Amino acid sequence: MDTSQRRVDGNAVDQRPVELASPQEALVFRLGDWVARGAVAGLAAGLAFLLAEMGWATRAGLPGVAPMLDMSTIFHGTDAPTMDPALIPGDVVIGLITHLNLSLAFGIAFALLTPFFRNWLVLLGAGLAYGIVLYVVNIQILGRFVFEWFTSPMIDQSFQLFIHAVFGLLLVPFFLGTVTRLRASAAQ
Repeated sequence: MDTSQRRVDGNAVDQRPVELASPQEALVFRLGDWVARGAVAGLAAGLAFLLAEMGWATRAGLPGVAPMLDMSTIFHGTDAPTMDPALIPGDVVIGLITHLNLSLAFGIAFALLTPFFRNWLVLLGAGLAYGIVLYVVNIQILGRFVFEWFTSPMIDQSFQLFIHAVFGLLLVPFFLGTVTRLRASAAQ
């Protein structure tokens, strides 16, 4: 058996470093790395986003679960959160799961863009722009035509813009190492 291989479940597994892999193998390896980083980054940034939303809701005199109830409207396709006490606990869970899945997907989408950002400053600007684009698309465009609750006067749009920008910025630290590696490999 070649020393660059090990056995997992009886099958030989290639252990060569990415630098020694073929271009196709390197792309697959890096793609997996970007997707994994994006998933973790999206979940971490999404949880911070949700915590800030919950704090903002309580500041406005709403229950801390209000953001999850808002998110449940996406799943249900309704114009407003439920006010039925029997349904609220379930809708909190639905909203949380919806929020986490969207955060994960948005993190992965950002990760797939990172190969285009060759230094940390561009990455930082891209994270900020990405958060603002998420706000414009999700709140201002989809919110006006599909999920009207998100453009309700009850929802503070300036805070929404701010927290979406913060979401994009919170993704950035997860990709600083990939940008450095990409820059180093481009120099070779």
